[in-house]
Amino acid sequence: MSSGKSPYTDVVVFLAVLVAGVVLVAIAHVPVGAIAEFAVGLSALYMAYKQKDDPNS
Repeated sequence: MSSGKSPYTDVVVFLAVLVAGVVLVAIAHVPVGAIAEFAVGLSALYMAYKQKDDPNS
């Protein structure tokens, strides 16, 4: 876990992506396949962000 950050950061990011996916499917009628691509893209960005802050990398 990154130093100086809340231990709940991962949970908050996960829930934000989950809620965004549900809203896009339910309200905007976006295809589920597009949501999967959206989630993969966001997770890649988050991993890059976490590695930037990780003193062991």
